Parts: sequence; structure tokens; C-alpha cells
Amino acid sequence: MPRKFDDNEKNSIHNKLLDAGYELFSQYGFKKTSVSDIAKASGIASGTFYSFYASKEELFFALMEQEEQRIQHSLLQQFHGAPMNKEAFIVFLKQSLELIIDNPILKEVLLPEQLESIIRKVPASRWEGNYAGDVEKLGPLIVEWQSRNVVRADLEPALIVNLIRSLVLLSLQKKAIGNFTDTFEHLATSVAQYLTTTDH
Repeated sequence: MPRKFDDNEKNSIHNKLLDAGYELFSQYGFKKTSVSDIAKASGIASGTFYSFYASKEELFFALMEQEEQRIQHSLLQQFHGAPMNKEAFIVFLKQSLELIIDNPILKEVLLPEQLESIIRKVPASRWEGNYAGDVEKLGPLIVEWQSRNVVRADLEPALIVNLIRSLVLLSLQKKAIGNFTDTFEHLATSVAQYLTTTDH
């Protein structure tokens, strides 16, 4: 029978798994990191791992959400209350992509084969929650811009967040697209032109 852990032990193991997962996924990549590697680095048995996560994909998803929240916090700190116009909105879009590409965890999600594996193993409800979380975090910033007549007020904040997500997710196909940097630049300009008002 698996050993039962008290709340303090659970929190400690949970944090160790996140720390070990971050280090191993960052150093070796998602594909080359196994559950046994993570368990060993965390100082627990492999069987104990499954008391916390159903798969390494679910642990990776938890880390993905953790890193997304850090990036969102950084963007909110930088752009909340800051001057905003079409050019600044383009900077916002480009910086969002750069922060993701430079992140050792999130850049793994940009590899289509990795994303497919994670999508298969992580319940759909978690992905739906991830989208809802993006809307919850970024929605107030969009509403702020709408109230300042910077971003179109006739569009729902959730739709605007989804447009931003869609633009960033194009990076999943950067190899197929070719000349991705210039392509993204033009698409970001087009999206900014569509979303921002003509008064600014």
C-alpha cells in the first residue's frame, strides 16, 4: 500500500517535482526526460510520482502554466498604465512571443511533436482551464486599453486574447512557414492595425 503523506510532505514533494522537472526538461528536453529521472532528482520512488501526476505530460503542463503566469505577470507589470498605441501594441505582441521562445519550458511546447504528446495525455478540461486563465489574466489589461480608447471596444476581451494567443501559436509552424521573423512582424502589424483605434 502506498505511503500516505501529510500536507507538509505533499507540499514539499510537489515543489521538489516542479523544481526537478524544470531543471531536467530545461537541460535535456521533454522527450529525453523520463519519470524515473524526475523521481530520482526529487528523492522519491517512481511509484510515488504517480500519486502526484498521472504522467510526465501532466507535470510538464503544470510547469507550462507556471511559466505562462510568470510571463503574463511580467507583461502586466510592463504594460499596465503605460502609453499605448498601434506601435506599442506591436511591441507587446513581439515581446510576448520572444518571452515564450526564450523560456526553456515553453519553447518545448513550440515543437509540434511535443505538443501532440502533451495534448493527448492532458485532459481537455485542463486545456480549457488554461485558456480561461489567459482570459482572466490578460482580460483586465484589454479592458483597460478599451477604456482608454486604445483598443476597439466593440470586440469582447476574450476574443482579443484569443487573437493574441493564435498569433503566438503560429510559431508552432515556423519551419513550415519559412522566414518566420518577417512573417510574424507583418502579421503583428496587421493584428495591431485591426485591434487598435484610429485615434491613437
